[in-house]
Amino acid sequence: MTSPRLGHFSFWLSLPQLITWGSVFYTFSLLMTPLEAELGMSRAQSSLAFSLALLAEGAMAYAVGRWIDAGHERRVMALGSLWVGLGLWGHSEVRSLAGFYAAWIWPGMGMAATLYTPAFAVVTRRFPMDFRRAIITITFLGGLASTVFIPLFSWCMAQWGWRQALWLLAALQWGVCWPLHHWLLKDAPQPGDLSRIAPLPNTALAPPRTLQAHLRNSPFWLLALFMVLMMAVTPALPAHMIALLQESGLSPLWVIAIPAAIGALWVAQNQALKAGT
Repeated sequence: MTSPRLGHFSFWLSLPQLITWGSVFYTFSLLMTPLEAELGMSRAQSSLAFSLALLAEGAMAYAVGRWIDAGHERRVMALGSLWVGLGLWGHSEVRSLAGFYAAWIWPGMGMAATLYTPAFAVVTRRFPMDFRRAIITITFLGGLASTVFIPLFSWCMAQWGWRQALWLLAALQWGVCWPLHHWLLKDAPQPGDLSRIAPLPNTALAPPRTLQAHLRNSPFWLLALFMVLMMAVTPALPAHMIALLQESGLSPLWVIAIPAAIGALWVAQNQALKAGT
C-alpha cells in the first residue's frame, strides 16, 4: 500500500515538473517563428539554440547527480527553479543572435536541475522501496505539460506579445516552482542515512559501483547508445512541430491543438498500459 506521505510528496513534486516542462521544453516551437522574423534568423540558426540547451543540460547532468547524491537535493532543485526563471526573464530581453543562444544555454543548464532526472533521483532516495509509484505520478502530470502550456503560452503571446508572455513563465518559476521545491525538499536524506535502509526480504543491497566500473561494462554503453538515439528523435518533434504545421497551411486552431494533444495522448497511452499489466 502506498503511504500517504508518498502520495502527498509525489503530487507536489509533480507540479513544478508540469510548469517547467511546459515553460521551457514546449514553448520553444512557439517562439521560433516570431524570433526568426524579428532577429532575421534562418531555421537552422534558430534550431541551434535548442540543441545548445540540450547540450547544456547534458553537460550539467553529472554534477547535478553528484550534488543530489550528497544530500543537496533541496538546494539543487530550488536554485534550479530560480535559475530557469532568470533565464526565461533574460530571454524576454533578447535582441541579437548571440543573446538568443545565451538565452537557451542558460535555462538548458537549469533543466538538468529541475526536470525528470533530478526528480526521479529525489524520490528514489527518499522512497527506495516504493519509488515506482512516485515516478508514475510525476510522469503523469509532467506528461500533460504540452496540453496545458502550448495553448496557454500561445494565448499569452496573442494577448501581450512573446516578450511579456515570457515574464509570466518566469513568474511561475519564481512564484510556484521555487517555493514548492524549497518547502517540499527539506530534511533530505544524507548518504549515511541511505546505508541504513533495510533491504526487502530475500534481497541484499549491492555495493555501489564506481563510474569507472560502469564504463567497462558493455550494457552501460548499449543503454547509453539507445538513450542518445531516442533523445535525438523525441526532442526534435515538439521543437519543430508548430513551425512545420504553420508552414503547411493549417488553421491556427489546429496548429495549436495537434501538438497540445501529444501530452494527453501520451498520458492516456501510459494509463492504458498500466491498466493492462
